[in-house]
Amino acid sequence: MISSSIARRYAKALFALAEEQGRVEAWSESLQSLRAALASSPELREALGSPALGRDPQRGVAAALAGALRLPDEVKNLLLLLADRGRLGYATAIADRFRDLADAKLGRVRARVTSAVPLSAAEAGRIAERLAGITKGQVLLETAVDPSLLGGVVAQVGSTVYDGSVRAQLEELRRAMKQQ
Repeated sequence: MISSSIARRYAKALFALAEEQGRVEAWSESLQSLRAALASSPELREALGSPALGRDPQRGVAAALAGALRLPDEVKNLLLLLADRGRLGYATAIADRFRDLADAKLGRVRARVTSAVPLSAAEAGRIAERLAGITKGQVLLETAVDPSLLGGVVAQVGSTVYDGSVRAQLEELRRAMKQQ
């Protein structure tokens, strides 16, 4: 709980600055590239999150990472501030909270669609359009495959789940037959 409030505070401060400078989208993309770099390297996450490494080495790693990712100066300064305060381990959570703030500001909604087989671009586009009509926002679709669905799709937008899978339909049919 404390970690999420810490991440939220840093993200909100950075977001306010990005909004003031009209650079919300650019910084959101930069933070997502940082998030991807951290996700792809357990060693990097460990180095940045370890208090045993010490402040100066963490600052060096943070500065090198910011340079390699070509992060804007303000995002680089955030990383250095986090290093100074021993909070580099919050970088991923801060990137996530910033993305959430940017999505809300820019009218975007993230949806996760799971299907039994991979969706074609056209199918994904149709699903995104339907979800956009429901949510009244631009839908950013993330897809996944789960063969146990048998067919159909399950879409999750925030905490709302739209289950159009064959598995769910069969379960509903089974429940209906038991009641008779």
